[in-house]
Amino acid sequence: MTLRIAIDTLGADAGAAVLIDGALDAVAARPDIALNLVGEPESIRRLLSGRSDDHNRHTVTPSPRPLDLTDSLRLTLRGALASSMRSAIESVADGSCDALVSAGSTGALMALSRHLVGRAQGVDRPAIAKRLPTASGRPVWLLDLGANLKAGPEQLHQFAHMGTALAESVTGIATPRVALLNIGSEFHKGPANVRTAAQLLAEDNAIRHVGYVEAHDLFAGSADVIVAEGFAGNVALKASEGAAQMAAHVLREELRRLAPLETAASQEPAERVSAGLRRVFNAYNPQLYNGASLVGLSRVIVKSHGGADREGFAQAVRTAIEEVEMNVPERIAGCLAGRLA
Repeated sequence: MTLRIAIDTLGADAGAAVLIDGALDAVAARPDIALNLVGEPESIRRLLSGRSDDHNRHTVTPSPRPLDLTDSLRLTLRGALASSMRSAIESVADGSCDALVSAGSTGALMALSRHLVGRAQGVDRPAIAKRLPTASGRPVWLLDLGANLKAGPEQLHQFAHMGTALAESVTGIATPRVALLNIGSEFHKGPANVRTAAQLLAEDNAIRHVGYVEAHDLFAGSADVIVAEGFAGNVALKASEGAAQMAAHVLREELRRLAPLETAASQEPAERVSAGLRRVFNAYNPQLYNGASLVGLSRVIVKSHGGADREGFAQAVRTAIEEVEMNVPERIAGCLAGRLA
């Protein structure tokens, strides 16, 4: 059976060609997966024409325009404003596609997805979650990243269950460690909703609660799931992305400085240092971890960073494929039904 992934090719900073090439790269070795490329048909067909193996496998859905940041959300939800994002989501909602990847507006993507696709059973509010690398080599899931700027204790409690189900189904962790993002590790610190949520988690036998995590320990590997309000989670993620970009800049400059030394046979230590720096750069390259999941919806929807490059968008598409193959929405709904009954 062919798995179909809808791709919103419009609305990204890098342009449609980067997204289309990235999506095609992601499925190049998977003849059992086809893409539904939504956007400007002539541009899409021109890019497909140079890849004969892809030309017949994938479909093109014409859409006149991207969803603009100035578009009225009310009119967009009512269907009065056509856009590539809405068309792509509709293809998932009607079952013709199994998942969607978009680099468009996060708020509009969540609102349209909730409206057209709907929430998974048992979910009060969907959240945005992302898998991040840690020093331990075991990834951590961070949620919410902006779908809900504020969240009460009960909502944070449900996010913990959703994150636990996500870590179990995708990463294969039997009993994920769950922490709350806070400004300190002491039990009396932080806003009231976080402190109350900590108490709820501590009393919940279905959650392996390990306390609080501060922002500087996001990548320490002390938890498998870190729960936050959307505002705090979004700020933490973007600060870490900025730090990663700065680190990448420093590494690139150092590699550039070492490159001339590698030409000399007597500079074997410089080669080893350069190779080590390249491994570090690849390990923490944000593009390799692109793709945030809109968890709590009844179908798989993945948000790519608007500034993702070809490699980054390919990773977002791989994330969507993985979640479809792991039946993530169904497993989250099942976990919530079992734990919160």
